[in-house]
Amino acid sequence: MLRVVKWVLFTSALAASAQTQRPESKPGWPCVAGKTIDPSYVQVSEATGGQVFLFDRSEAGRSLVLVRNTSKHEDTIFRSTGTLSTGSREFSIPVDSTVESLMVSVSLQCLQSITVYRPGNTEVHGGEPDVDENRFKSGLILILAKPVAGPWRVRIAGIGMFFAVVTAKSSISVDRAEFVELAGRPGHEGLFPVKGPVRKGEQRTLSVALRAPAGDKHFRLVDLAGETLETLDLKPLFEDADQNEFSGAFVLKHSPFRLAVQGMDEAGYPYQRVLARTFEASP
Repeated sequence: MLRVVKWVLFTSALAASAQTQRPESKPGWPCVAGKTIDPSYVQVSEATGGQVFLFDRSEAGRSLVLVRNTSKHEDTIFRSTGTLSTGSREFSIPVDSTVESLMVSVSLQCLQSITVYRPGNTEVHGGEPDVDENRFKSGLILILAKPVAGPWRVRIAGIGMFFAVVTAKSSISVDRAEFVELAGRPGHEGLFPVKGPVRKGEQRTLSVALRAPAGDKHFRLVDLAGETLETLDLKPLFEDADQNEFSGAFVLKHSPFRLAVQGMDEAGYPYQRVLARTFEASP
């Protein structure tokens, strides 16, 4: 069974090359010319659904805000990892009416600004009621109680690698997603998790279990940046519309990827949930 790492902390884990070397503190860390973030940290975090955050050593004590709040916000709405070459980038975050608490956690290597906007284009500020704002040298952790439903936006500006994660305490979640295959003794066959790696070019069956309102569900594969790779045609396993188990077969074309599901909540607001960990397909 895969152990899910809920968070990953960076203190001074920069690597100038692929060669192994002992990390050391640098003036201005983590925004250091010619240095890149060790890709092994990123790979482990993405594969397990963890959280990369670029804390400076002087911020170690305050980093506990991420540890404390991650376990309180287990339902992922949005994830994006990538590199910002110049200027800014903006993400749209669909917050539905079931969200009791929202956590926005963004880290950017050479940070200029991170701004969060409510629906209606009003900027979130620390010190407001129900807002817990924690700013760091290279990031922001924002916890909002009872956020208003609607399209939120997160805008980042700066240069370098970024890690943007939005999670929630909510009644809607992706509880399980795994590749399965027909196995078992003759007369007792059933669908069981695939043993061993899956490979590109193979047709595989994906099984998904949700907690979600009744209604249409739309499934997508997304890349590490959160962009759509392809849509999936997953069918309910049971005729009962209240059952939230789905499966479908498709040819593996991408690696790594995540699963995202979208629908409408009972109040008519769009929701999105993303499986935090990635799937990997061998060549």
